[in-house]
Amino acid sequence: MYSLFRVLLTVITVAVFYLQANAQTNTFEVRIANHAVGTIEANRKTNGPAKSIIIKTRIQMMLAKVNSDIINEYSNNILSTSKSSRISGKSGEDKNTTTVRNGKEYTIIVNGEKSVINNAEIEECVADLYFAEPKQVTRVFSETLGRFLPLKSIGGGMYELLLPEGKKNVFKYENGTLVLVEVNHSFGKAIFVKVS
Repeated sequence: MYSLFRVLLTVITVAVFYLQANAQTNTFEVRIANHAVGTIEANRKTNGPAKSIIIKTRIQMMLAKVNSDIINEYSNNILSTSKSSRISGKSGEDKNTTTVRNGKEYTIIVNGEKSVINNAEIEECVADLYFAEPKQVTRVFSETLGRFLPLKSIGGGMYELLLPEGKKNVFKYENGTLVLVEVNHSFGKAIFVKVS
């Protein structure tokens, strides 16, 4: 009986360490004008060829509140589904985007409007930028916008993501880890700083 208990305890311990090794959470503080206004929690889990990423953003300013969630599921490192929602409570600013892979194409629905990307395999999304430096990557798929965005290295571990309206977000990495993001948003410039 005692040896069975030891075996069971060993199996549970190994399983816990295995699950921890295949899960990663990065937390960022959102700052505007040097004031903390929210958090971003980015969580990635891998299980063999499958991967999931969940990013929760919670921002609260004086008269504005923004909650954003991104949920990505990958199979063999290819995006299979993505759901993105941004709720601000302001008319016209809320956004819901769903991306689903069907064979060699993706069906994308942004606030009820459908589009299709043919002959594509989405390997890199904006959410992936929170977990690994995008060396050799020249474009990423925006889960929120439902389209590819150009990404370029600007040196020193920094990468510039070009948004459709001409604004640029800058991702800064140290030793392959994302430590800071500068975002040019509708409510002004924001900084995301890694805190854990």
